[in-house]
Amino acid sequence: MDKISRKTIHGLSLCLLFFAVFIISSADAMIRDISLNELIKRSDVVAVVDVLAVKSVGTLPSGAQVVANLVKVNEPLKGSVAIGEKLKLKTRTVEDNAAFKKGQKVLLFLKKVDNYYEVVSGIAGTWPIEEDGNLYGYGTGNNIADVRKAIESIESDKKEDSKEESKSESKIVISI
Repeated sequence: MDKISRKTIHGLSLCLLFFAVFIISSADAMIRDISLNELIKRSDVVAVVDVLAVKSVGTLPSGAQVVANLVKVNEPLKGSVAIGEKLKLKTRTVEDNAAFKKGQKVLLFLKKVDNYYEVVSGIAGTWPIEEDGNLYGYGTGNNIADVRKAIESIESDKKEDSKEESKSESKIVISI
């Protein structure tokens, strides 16, 4: 009975170990929540756009497709883009990445990379806008006014931090 109990305990321990390793290794594949403020802080551009074109342009060694997307800015909320400006986005056909459809209207959180943009945090940075004007996906429960207010608050905090830094730099005390 002692040998059976030890073998059973050993077997159960191994099963628990494999289960723990499985859970930990699959955690990277899970969608990670990100706050609106963090999306804004990580973004060079935040804008309401219309998707003009979606085209597969290559395949990665992993088998994922690289997709070139062209969007037109309708309403810039953050960054140096103008109404009517066309932006190139690069996405990949992997789990949790942004996927667009021609004609779709979307609020995007974008990061500049070389001569194109990537969506910050994949689908978390892609908020579809339906015909009723409501935000969906990760944006459900928010509206454009909420995003504007959050951007203004973050920009205001940055200015205050900058003022504080310059004040502290100008107060150099030398003691002898």
